[in-house]
Amino acid sequence: MTSSAAVHDLTNAISPYLDLHMMFPLLEYVDSLITTKAIPYSAQDVAKARLSLLRPTHMVDYAMDIYRELHGTDCEIPAEMELQKKEVLQKLEDHKADNGCKAFEDLCNNHERRVSFVHAIGNCNVDCNRNCTFIGFF
Repeated sequence: MTSSAAVHDLTNAISPYLDLHMMFPLLEYVDSLITTKAIPYSAQDVAKARLSLLRPTHMVDYAMDIYRELHGTDCEIPAEMELQKKEVLQKLEDHKADNGCKAFEDLCNNHERRVSFVHAIGNCNVDCNRNCTFIGFF
């Protein structure tokens, strides 16, 4: 007998319309359903799907964690993943040196400027101050 969750699972129906980054919370939810035996999927298959989705992203550390989950914690990480990580970290350093990113980093690190900026935006958006306080921006 198939569980109700499995019958009404829309993962395959909605996944083609989601951004790659939105698939990961969905797959985490699918994993929780697998753990509770609400759906008959294989956790290994979901991990393989997650790893496949991670390839074109810059979430290399997460991909390495999933790889270790699939192949054991003592396994050797593929050279292509190590190379991708180096490239991502180099891009990050390059972006940090960029003037636009430097200005944003300065804004984030300057409490007074950050608060005045958020308050200026808050005048346009009623929920802005509440949201910024909630996420700890100031």
